[in-house]
Amino acid sequence: MVDKNWINAYVSKISGKHFELLLIQDIIDSFIEMLNVKLNDNQQSKANFNKEKNEISFPDCLISFKIQGPTLSLSKVLKSNYQVAGGIKIFDTGLAYHLKSGAKLIEEVETISEALDRALSYLLLELK
Repeated sequence: MVDKNWINAYVSKISGKHFELLLIQDIIDSFIEMLNVKLNDNQQSKANFNKEKNEISFPDCLISFKIQGPTLSLSKVLKSNYQVAGGIKIFDTGLAYHLKSGAKLIEEVETISEALDRALSYLLLELK
């Protein structure tokens, strides 16, 4: 994990490197592993993570993500009708991560792991 301090924030600012794809993928992998244990225990279909497409297939929806500069965007598509249900954006402010849905600030967290955890929770549980 990269510490959120002014030195790393400054380097991100001048380099334009805010998110590390491999780190994001590793964090998602660990979440999917934990989820699949619980899904399996309850005789439910497993979630699958396609790293080439940056897409996670859950039993009821697909969540995809893309990185654009200081923004990590995640979007949810329902499997029942293939309609976009919505999305959430994670902004790297340098010293924290802001989670936003539209213009609404949902939460501010310190680590990318916390940001992804909260974003997936929002997309899977709060967004209908």
